[in-house]
Amino acid sequence: MISSERQSRRGSRWRRSAGSAGPLVHGLSFRQTPGPLLAVVGLCGGSGASVLAYLIAVTAARESSAPVMVADTGGPTGGLASYAAVSARMTLADIAERLARGERVVGPLWAEGKAGLRVLASVPQFTVDGNEPEVSRVLSDARHAHGLTVADAGTLARRSDHAALAAATHIAWVLVANDDGVARARRVLARIAPISRPQLLVARGDPAGRGAPLSALAELADERRAPLVLMPSFGEVSRTGDAAMADGAGLALQAIGGVLRR
Repeated sequence: MISSERQSRRGSRWRRSAGSAGPLVHGLSFRQTPGPLLAVVGLCGGSGASVLAYLIAVTAARESSAPVMVADTGGPTGGLASYAAVSARMTLADIAERLARGERVVGPLWAEGKAGLRVLASVPQFTVDGNEPEVSRVLSDARHAHGLTVADAGTLARRSDHAALAAATHIAWVLVANDDGVARARRVLARIAPISRPQLLVARGDPAGRGAPLSALAELADERRAPLVLMPSFGEVSRTGDAAMADGAGLALQAIGGVLRR
Protein backbone atom coordinates (compact mmCIF):
# COMPACT_ATOMS: atom_id res chain seq x y z
CA MET A 1 0.00 0.00 0.00
CA ILE A 2 1.11 3.57 -0.60
CA SER A 3 1.38 5.69 2.53
CA SER A 4 -0.97 8.68 2.84
CA GLU A 5 1.95 11.09 2.38
CA ARG A 6 3.20 9.43 -0.82
CA GLN A 7 -0.37 8.94 -2.00
CA SER A 8 -1.07 12.65 -1.56
CA ARG A 9 1.94 13.53 -3.70
CA ARG A 10 1.45 10.89 -6.37
CA GLY A 11 -2.33 10.67 -6.58
CA SER A 12 -3.68 7.35 -7.80
CA ARG A 13 -4.74 5.40 -10.87
CA TRP A 14 -8.18 4.56 -12.10
CA ARG A 15 -8.10 1.51 -14.31
CA ARG A 16 -10.78 -0.73 -15.72
CA SER A 17 -10.17 -4.21 -17.04
CA ALA A 18 -12.64 -5.73 -19.47
CA GLY A 19 -15.31 -7.57 -17.50
CA SER A 20 -13.73 -6.62 -14.18
CA ALA A 21 -16.00 -5.93 -11.22
CA GLY A 22 -13.08 -5.00 -8.98
CA PRO A 23 -12.17 -1.54 -7.70
CA LEU A 24 -11.28 1.19 -10.14
CA VAL A 25 -8.96 2.98 -7.73
CA HIS A 26 -5.55 1.44 -7.26
CA GLY A 27 -2.91 2.52 -4.76
CA LEU A 28 -5.39 3.71 -2.12
CA SER A 29 -5.80 2.46 1.42
CA PHE A 30 -9.34 1.14 1.29
CA ARG A 31 -11.56 1.34 4.36
CA GLN A 32 -13.38 -1.75 5.54
CA THR A 33 -16.59 0.28 5.85
CA PRO A 34 -17.27 2.84 3.10
CA GLY A 35 -17.83 6.41 4.18
CA PRO A 36 -20.97 8.37 3.32
CA LEU A 37 -21.43 10.08 -0.03
CA LEU A 38 -23.27 13.39 0.21
CA ALA A 39 -24.72 14.78 -3.02
CA VAL A 40 -25.29 18.55 -2.85
CA VAL A 41 -27.93 19.56 -5.38
CA GLY A 42 -28.88 23.11 -6.32
CA LEU A 43 -32.60 23.53 -6.90
CA CYS A 44 -31.89 26.44 -9.24
CA GLY A 45 -28.86 28.10 -10.77
CA GLY A 46 -27.01 30.30 -8.27
CA SER A 47 -28.40 28.49 -5.26
CA GLY A 48 -24.93 27.98 -3.79
CA ALA A 49 -24.49 24.23 -4.18
CA SER A 50 -20.80 24.47 -5.06
CA VAL A 51 -19.80 26.68 -2.14
CA LEU A 52 -21.90 24.60 0.28
CA ALA A 53 -20.27 21.38 -0.97
CA TYR A 54 -16.86 22.95 -0.44
CA LEU A 55 -17.65 24.29 3.04
CA ILE A 56 -19.00 20.93 4.20
CA ALA A 57 -15.96 19.09 2.86
CA VAL A 58 -13.27 21.46 4.11
CA THR A 59 -14.88 21.60 7.56
CA ALA A 60 -14.96 17.79 7.68
CA ALA A 61 -11.33 17.61 6.50
CA ARG A 62 -10.26 19.83 9.38
CA GLU A 63 -12.02 17.64 11.92
CA SER A 64 -11.58 14.13 10.49
CA SER A 65 -8.70 11.73 10.90
CA ALA A 66 -9.80 9.98 7.69
CA PRO A 67 -9.23 11.61 4.27
CA VAL A 68 -12.08 13.63 2.78
CA MET A 69 -12.77 14.18 -0.92
CA VAL A 70 -14.93 16.77 -2.66
CA ALA A 71 -15.75 16.33 -6.35
CA ASP A 72 -17.85 18.03 -8.95
CA THR A 73 -19.50 16.39 -11.92
CA GLY A 74 -18.06 18.85 -14.42
CA GLY A 75 -20.00 21.64 -16.04
CA PRO A 76 -19.69 25.22 -17.24
CA THR A 77 -19.07 27.05 -13.96
CA GLY A 78 -15.96 25.48 -12.43
CA GLY A 79 -17.23 26.90 -9.14
CA LEU A 80 -15.95 24.17 -6.85
CA ALA A 81 -12.35 24.48 -8.04
CA SER A 82 -12.64 28.25 -7.69
CA TYR A 83 -13.79 28.07 -4.07
CA ALA A 84 -11.16 25.46 -3.22
CA ALA A 85 -8.50 27.62 -4.94
CA VAL A 86 -6.97 24.51 -6.52
CA SER A 87 -7.73 22.69 -9.76
CA ALA A 88 -7.36 19.03 -10.59
CA ARG A 89 -6.32 17.82 -14.02
CA MET A 90 -9.72 16.23 -14.68
CA THR A 91 -13.25 16.21 -13.37
CA LEU A 92 -15.27 13.20 -12.32
CA ALA A 93 -17.03 13.33 -15.70
CA ASP A 94 -13.68 13.33 -17.54
CA ILE A 95 -12.52 10.24 -15.66
CA ALA A 96 -15.81 8.43 -16.25
CA GLU A 97 -15.73 9.09 -19.99
CA ARG A 98 -12.16 7.80 -20.31
CA LEU A 99 -12.99 4.68 -18.34
CA ALA A 100 -16.02 4.07 -20.55
CA ARG A 101 -13.69 4.06 -23.54
CA GLY A 102 -11.51 1.44 -21.84
CA GLU A 103 -8.65 3.85 -21.20
CA ARG A 104 -6.35 3.73 -18.22
CA VAL A 105 -6.43 6.94 -16.20
CA VAL A 106 -3.20 7.78 -14.42
CA GLY A 107 -2.87 10.36 -11.62
CA PRO A 108 -2.38 12.58 -9.91
CA LEU A 109 -6.14 12.78 -10.14
CA TRP A 110 -7.00 15.20 -7.37
CA ALA A 111 -5.48 18.44 -6.17
CA GLU A 112 -4.76 18.89 -2.48
CA GLY A 113 -6.57 21.81 -0.91
CA LYS A 114 -6.69 23.28 2.56
CA ALA A 115 -6.58 20.91 5.53
CA GLY A 116 -5.49 18.13 3.16
CA LEU A 117 -8.87 18.11 1.40
CA ARG A 118 -8.76 16.12 -1.86
CA VAL A 119 -10.37 18.16 -4.62
CA LEU A 120 -11.54 16.38 -7.77
CA ALA A 121 -12.73 19.46 -9.66
CA SER A 122 -11.35 21.47 -12.52
CA VAL A 123 -11.84 24.43 -14.82
CA PRO A 124 -15.19 25.01 -16.61
CA GLN A 125 -16.02 22.46 -19.28
CA PHE A 126 -18.77 22.47 -21.87
CA THR A 127 -18.60 19.13 -23.67
CA VAL A 128 -18.00 16.14 -21.37
CA ASP A 129 -21.16 14.91 -19.63
CA GLY A 130 -19.87 11.73 -17.98
CA ASN A 131 -20.82 8.09 -18.45
CA GLU A 132 -23.36 7.37 -15.70
CA PRO A 133 -22.31 3.79 -14.76
CA GLU A 134 -18.66 4.84 -14.57
CA VAL A 135 -19.47 7.94 -12.52
CA SER A 136 -21.25 5.65 -10.05
CA ARG A 137 -18.34 3.20 -9.93
CA VAL A 138 -15.75 5.93 -9.34
CA LEU A 139 -17.87 7.40 -6.56
CA SER A 140 -18.22 3.94 -5.03
CA ASP A 141 -14.44 3.62 -4.96
CA ALA A 142 -14.16 7.10 -3.47
CA ARG A 143 -16.48 6.06 -0.64
CA HIS A 144 -14.23 3.09 0.15
CA ALA A 145 -11.15 5.31 0.31
CA HIS A 146 -12.51 8.29 2.26
CA GLY A 147 -14.23 9.03 5.53
CA LEU A 148 -16.54 11.36 3.62
CA THR A 149 -17.05 12.09 -0.08
CA VAL A 150 -19.00 15.20 -1.07
CA ALA A 151 -20.27 15.51 -4.66
CA ASP A 152 -21.35 18.83 -6.10
CA ALA A 153 -24.17 17.56 -8.32
CA GLY A 154 -24.99 20.91 -9.88
CA THR A 155 -28.63 21.46 -10.83
CA LEU A 156 -29.30 17.97 -12.24
CA ALA A 157 -28.86 19.32 -15.77
CA ARG A 158 -26.34 16.64 -16.78
CA ARG A 159 -26.20 12.84 -16.80
CA SER A 160 -23.30 12.86 -14.38
CA ASP A 161 -25.36 14.99 -11.94
CA HIS A 162 -28.06 12.32 -11.89
CA ALA A 163 -25.47 9.57 -11.47
CA ALA A 164 -24.08 11.32 -8.39
CA LEU A 165 -27.59 11.75 -6.98
CA ALA A 166 -28.39 8.07 -7.54
CA ALA A 167 -25.12 6.94 -5.91
CA ALA A 168 -25.43 9.19 -2.86
CA THR A 169 -26.13 7.86 0.60
CA HIS A 170 -27.25 11.35 1.74
CA ILE A 171 -28.65 14.34 -0.17
CA ALA A 172 -28.65 18.06 0.54
CA TRP A 173 -31.10 20.12 -1.54
CA VAL A 174 -30.08 23.79 -1.70
CA LEU A 175 -32.27 26.79 -2.46
CA VAL A 176 -32.23 30.54 -1.93
CA ALA A 177 -34.57 31.46 0.91
CA ASN A 178 -36.84 33.85 -0.98
CA ASP A 179 -40.22 33.48 -2.64
CA ASP A 180 -38.74 32.81 -6.07
CA GLY A 181 -36.33 30.23 -4.64
CA VAL A 182 -39.17 28.37 -2.92
CA ALA A 183 -41.30 28.39 -6.09
CA ARG A 184 -38.45 27.11 -8.26
CA ALA A 185 -37.48 24.47 -5.70
CA ARG A 186 -41.06 23.24 -5.51
CA ARG A 187 -41.19 22.79 -9.30
CA VAL A 188 -37.96 20.78 -9.36
CA LEU A 189 -38.74 18.59 -6.36
CA ALA A 190 -42.20 17.78 -7.75
CA ARG A 191 -40.46 15.97 -10.61
CA ILE A 192 -38.20 13.86 -8.36
CA ALA A 193 -39.50 10.58 -7.01
CA PRO A 194 -39.65 10.06 -3.24
CA ILE A 195 -36.26 9.16 -1.78
CA SER A 196 -35.80 6.98 1.30
CA ARG A 197 -32.18 7.96 1.91
CA PRO A 198 -31.44 10.67 4.51
CA GLN A 199 -31.86 14.11 3.02
CA LEU A 200 -32.12 17.70 4.15
CA LEU A 201 -33.28 21.01 2.72
CA VAL A 202 -30.73 23.81 3.04
CA ALA A 203 -32.15 27.32 2.65
CA ARG A 204 -29.42 29.92 2.32
CA GLY A 205 -30.03 33.57 3.03
CA ASP A 206 -30.81 35.85 0.10
CA PRO A 207 -27.91 38.32 -0.34
CA ALA A 208 -30.49 40.98 -1.27
CA GLY A 209 -32.27 40.47 2.04
CA ARG A 210 -35.55 39.26 0.55
CA GLY A 211 -36.63 36.38 2.75
CA ALA A 212 -39.33 33.81 2.23
CA PRO A 213 -41.69 33.15 5.16
CA LEU A 214 -40.30 30.44 7.42
CA SER A 215 -43.64 28.66 7.12
CA ALA A 216 -43.16 28.26 3.34
CA LEU A 217 -39.69 26.77 3.84
CA ALA A 218 -40.92 24.45 6.59
CA GLU A 219 -43.82 23.28 4.40
CA LEU A 220 -41.45 22.46 1.56
CA ALA A 221 -39.16 20.54 3.93
CA ASP A 222 -42.13 18.61 5.33
CA GLU A 223 -43.26 17.64 1.84
CA ARG A 224 -39.79 16.19 1.23
CA ARG A 225 -39.66 14.68 4.73
CA ALA A 226 -36.33 16.40 5.19
CA PRO A 227 -34.95 18.48 8.07
CA LEU A 228 -34.78 22.20 7.28
CA VAL A 229 -31.37 23.84 7.74
CA LEU A 230 -31.13 27.64 7.60
CA MET A 231 -27.79 28.89 6.28
CA PRO A 232 -26.43 32.46 6.18
CA SER A 233 -25.93 34.11 2.81
CA PHE A 234 -22.89 32.91 0.87
CA GLY A 235 -22.40 36.37 -0.61
CA GLU A 236 -19.35 37.16 1.51
CA VAL A 237 -17.40 33.98 0.83
CA SER A 238 -14.99 35.54 -1.66
CA ARG A 239 -14.10 38.32 0.76
CA THR A 240 -14.07 36.53 4.11
CA GLY A 241 -12.43 33.26 3.08
CA ASP A 242 -13.71 29.77 3.77
CA ALA A 243 -12.62 29.61 7.43
CA ALA A 244 -14.59 32.73 8.37
CA MET A 245 -17.49 31.58 6.25
CA ALA A 246 -17.54 28.18 7.91
CA ASP A 247 -17.46 29.85 11.34
CA GLY A 248 -20.42 32.02 10.38
CA ALA A 249 -22.36 28.97 9.23
CA GLY A 250 -21.19 26.81 12.13
CA LEU A 251 -24.59 25.77 13.48
CA ALA A 252 -25.87 24.90 10.02
CA LEU A 253 -22.77 22.82 9.26
CA GLN A 254 -23.18 21.00 12.58
CA ALA A 255 -26.77 20.17 11.64
CA ILE A 256 -25.62 18.81 8.28
CA GLY A 257 -22.96 16.76 10.06
CA GLY A 258 -25.66 15.27 12.26
CA VAL A 259 -27.60 14.08 9.21
CA LEU A 260 -24.42 12.52 7.77
CA ARG A 261 -23.94 10.48 10.93
CA ARG A 262 -27.30 8.76 10.52
